[in-house]
Amino acid sequence: AEALRREAAAARDDLSRARSAQGDHLKRIDPAMPKLLAELGRARWPSGHPPVGPIGAHVRLKREYSSRAAGVETALGGWPGASAFIAASNADERQLLRLIETHAPKLCSVRILVQQREARFKPAPSRHPDVASVLDAVEVDDDQAFNALLNFYSPEALLIGGLTDARELFKKRVPFVAFDADGMKHYLRGELEASEQTGSHTARGLMRMDSAAVLSGLEQRQAAAEAEAAVPTTRPRSSACPRGTAPRPGNCQPARRWPRSR
Repeated sequence: AEALRREAAAARDDLSRARSAQGDHLKRIDPAMPKLLAELGRARWPSGHPPVGPIGAHVRLKREYSSRAAGVETALGGWPGASAFIAASNADERQLLRLIETHAPKLCSVRILVQQREARFKPAPSRHPDVASVLDAVEVDDDQAFNALLNFYSPEALLIGGLTDARELFKKRVPFVAFDADGMKHYLRGELEASEQTGSHTARGLMRMDSAAVLSGLEQRQAAAEAEAAVPTTRPRSSACPRGTAPRPGNCQPARRWPRSR
């Protein structure tokens, strides 16, 4: 019951934020984001280049993939991924942390990815060329943001309809990671095949996408969550966070991640 109440509260919060944003994708990530970006633009940076971010501001979901938005958001790291910044050096990282502490303390938990500036990477060919991937579903307007997605997240992951499609992929015995329309993750690693809920069932508008679709999906999610929370139940439920997002602690220690081996 407590987990249901938390999910209903999370649904209300996400819907309230989306309504308050009035179509501003930066405010959908966090209301303090526009102010922080203004401060970053006025600062001078040791590397000569301001940090790139938030990453979600540089990612646009193609209209033909709007029904897969929840899976795409999950593959790209959810809120921690969309709100992350990319710093070109450790000195830039430290300066960015100081600016966040001063001008946007509520964003102290954002990830700062330290990554050298390079030309846009070329993704490796897919092992499943007949299935669309996250990279097929999005456009990324910044080379450093594109490289960070390849280094830290799962943009090569496949996009599938649901469990039926996952079962067909399992039969091929070729390793894969896929996300379906409800944000569920399916994967095959060696002999291990699994399906698990790792993100939100509904897109939260953490990238550039149709605002009306975001609001409609969140309204449906809130109604369903409120209805489920109102029904008494004795079934055991997981206490894990149903939103699939990382905790947002109230301190300004850098949440650093390092690139994957390429």
